[in-house]
Amino acid sequence: MVVVQPRPRCSVSQILFTKRVLFLVGKGGVGKTTLAAALALAAARQEKRTLLVELENNTRAACLLGLPPPLGPASEPRAVSPTLSTVSVSGQAALEEYLRLVFPAQRLLRTILENRLYQYFVAAAPGLKELLSMGKIWYEEQKHEQGAERPQWDLLIVDMPATGHSLQYLRMPQAAFTTFASGMVHREAERIMALFRDPTKTAVNLVAVPEELSVSETLEAYHQLRAELQLPLGLLFINRVHPPTVSLTMLAHLGVAPRARPQDRHLTEQALQRARLAAAFREAQAPFLRCLDAIPLPAVRLPFCFAEAMALPQVEQLSRLLEPS
Repeated sequence: MVVVQPRPRCSVSQILFTKRVLFLVGKGGVGKTTLAAALALAAARQEKRTLLVELENNTRAACLLGLPPPLGPASEPRAVSPTLSTVSVSGQAALEEYLRLVFPAQRLLRTILENRLYQYFVAAAPGLKELLSMGKIWYEEQKHEQGAERPQWDLLIVDMPATGHSLQYLRMPQAAFTTFASGMVHREAERIMALFRDPTKTAVNLVAVPEELSVSETLEAYHQLRAELQLPLGLLFINRVHPPTVSLTMLAHLGVAPRARPQDRHLTEQALQRARLAAAFREAQAPFLRCLDAIPLPAVRLPFCFAEAMALPQVEQLSRLLEPS
């Protein structure tokens, strides 16, 4: 579990909620899904019609927001509240959605989908699923309410997979644009790139924890996103940060009063033991925090907190801490 406590100089809502598409990128297990759900709730409370997007048929964020597990594929948006919905995107489902538009005849469509050659092509084509998933995000951003000029969604929050796969997803539009010099794929890739590279609409946000592997992946992701992919960056969320404590050096000079009662002695020893443990954790994190602080992005530190499991009440609490005070 994380408890979100933005630095005073960095307003999450002012920096991020003015965009149209927010990506969350980071090493697996750093808290992206929890953060995505909390951001979605915070945005929805500000009357932004928000779509929380999960990739590769994941529905973990939807479950955190209180939705039951889907009975089938969750490729259609499911409402959490009047201003918040979730959707699970997969490349194969996105392709089938596109084919339904091209081949409205159900019998012909069923023949295509059941064809072994089609199934082999979808499974084997390199990068196809990633490209189509990114295309689905572009499509949802472009979607308008029926009979109205306003977009259906004010904000899309995308919970990305682990860092390496996230970069593969974000790299595919450029790769397809370069590979296909003309034609439909070239045009569609160009449209997706235009949205993802627009700093007024899109922000790629990094999520990390102060641990060696996470710091290494975050630094590499930052350089690839900025130099190679040329995507606009948003915030750096540093998760599971132990709060400042009394140093181990100072604690070494503290002890139990010789004349203390046995009950007071026991309580003092327990308190000192916990304080030493907290200080040790904080000192172990210090060099990794310095590395993360060197990344030139506005940072939000998320303090470490113990909890057996995350559910809607906890995510609700986190989301309120993301709002401006």
